[in-house]
Amino acid sequence: MLLRTIFLFLNYLKYRLKYKDNIWFRGFAVIYAEKGSSITFSKVGRSNIFSHPFSNMIGLSQRCIIVARMGGKINIGSHVCMSGCTLYSIDSITVGDHTDIGSGCKIIDNDFHPLSYSQRSPVERLDLVKHRPITIGEGCFIGANSIILKGTTLGKNVVVGAGSVVCGSFPNNVIIAGNPARIIKENEL
Repeated sequence: MLLRTIFLFLNYLKYRLKYKDNIWFRGFAVIYAEKGSSITFSKVGRSNIFSHPFSNMIGLSQRCIIVARMGGKINIGSHVCMSGCTLYSIDSITVGDHTDIGSGCKIIDNDFHPLSYSQRSPVERLDLVKHRPITIGEGCFIGANSIILKGTTLGKNVVVGAGSVVCGSFPNNVIIAGNPARIIKENEL
């Protein structure tokens, strides 16, 4: 456990140094890209990653976790603000500029394991894990504890209500909420 913590901390320091002028880290975030996978942050503007126990009282003691595995790619735009959320990719996750991701949000482009018991046991077949890219447009706001599932596309300026479960495509300038999320009204700018 101690070695894992040291490894993750050193990995975090690598990203902190690489993007020192473009990301303001508050606390220790878990950032890990497996070989053949990538995590990139915009080098234009400044983004914020809040991962400190006192940086957001809604997500008390919840770290930001950003993981790309099995060839996954995560691209995070400029002026993005994340607080105690998880991004996990084996396909592709793109977060547009000026997007805010609330505390406790999960953005996951895969099912983590096959749904069929026979394909999970006795040894998981990771090649059978279903996955599809996620695209989050510019200027979006994702409310606390929302879940963005594989294959989701959010247009520009989409607001996601807290606690929503989002799958599918949504146009620009709408407010969505619920489980499953649906359009509540247009987002008047």
